[in-house]
Amino acid sequence: MAVTHVRPDDRLHLQSIASLFGAASKIVTVTGAGISTKAGIPDFRSENGVYSLGHRRLFSSSVLSDPERRPLFYNGITKMRQVVNRASPTRTHRFILSLRDAGKLVRDYTQNIDCLEEKVGLSTDLRKGPGRKHVRGHHRVDYEPRLQERGVECILLHGSLRRLRCSNCFSTCCWDEDGREAKTLAGQEPPCPGCAEISEARTAAGKRATAIGTLRPDIVLYDEQDPWADLISAIARHDLLQRPDVLLIMGTSLATHGVKHLVKDFAKIIHKRAGKVVFVNLTEPARNWEGVIDYWVEWDCDAWVQDLTNRQPALCSGSIPRVLIDLTGNGEHVNTMASRGYDGGKGGSRDNPIDLTLS
Repeated sequence: MAVTHVRPDDRLHLQSIASLFGAASKIVTVTGAGISTKAGIPDFRSENGVYSLGHRRLFSSSVLSDPERRPLFYNGITKMRQVVNRASPTRTHRFILSLRDAGKLVRDYTQNIDCLEEKVGLSTDLRKGPGRKHVRGHHRVDYEPRLQERGVECILLHGSLRRLRCSNCFSTCCWDEDGREAKTLAGQEPPCPGCAEISEARTAAGKRATAIGTLRPDIVLYDEQDPWADLISAIARHDLLQRPDVLLIMGTSLATHGVKHLVKDFAKIIHKRAGKVVFVNLTEPARNWEGVIDYWVEWDCDAWVQDLTNRQPALCSGSIPRVLIDLTGNGEHVNTMASRGYDGGKGGSRDNPIDLTLS
């Protein structure tokens, strides 16, 4: 089925989409760099994006083993982090929060590493798991969305610039402590404090010192396997079982492998319920998205959000309606010690890793 092309002057289709969001009770959002450009953070693939400036090679996993490129990577990623730390959330970030406050947001899945979602108040802590709705058994329950245990609200598919991760023990630590930012800005790899503490304790006890790992940004690079994929896969499977009725995709070209599978899996479930997939981006989706995406809104994300909320003021009013939900009562155990990743709904383990490369 062909994708319906919607332009800013297409009042009929814009109103149809607005009515769709007004009626929807379970919305999943998938976002990319395009929602953060108004915050002064460059995207990757546009004319003025990071790749057009010749920096794509700095976001490949091979950069960490290249002694010539590695200092450039640490310097560049630290400067990007400084920009991110100064940035403020956009209208689109606040709109996603308003969907949560209205009780309509199932989950936000973002490819961004800027953590602007945290700045508007969305939880990104994967240890909270998928959350639950105070449901017993298979009963149909009338509930107030504000009373639910929300769990993690925004999934950081590609990690974030908030913390550093050890290449040896995989623990994370604060980037802003012990002069680490100054070291990475100078192109250096800070030592892992956790590894250092263990090694020092062993030496003090008269034992052999152990290896001390170096710290790297806690992000997923291109052609890199995410080390912790299990939990996001479990949360995505949980969200598919919630039977969402709208998938909203904003500010992304949908070029990465894992996100393609994520979108297609949600679209399949949503179309079975006669729901719709809305794609808001200035760039046209590829032909192979026909039958997956229903509407392509060719518009700036913030401008479209403004138009949508003008047509549906309740979406940003903060009012929380009472809604009826029918949950499956599935009590599947979730391993909350894992972290980011998605496997196309197939699951995975440490012994059988999931393919989450950003090819």
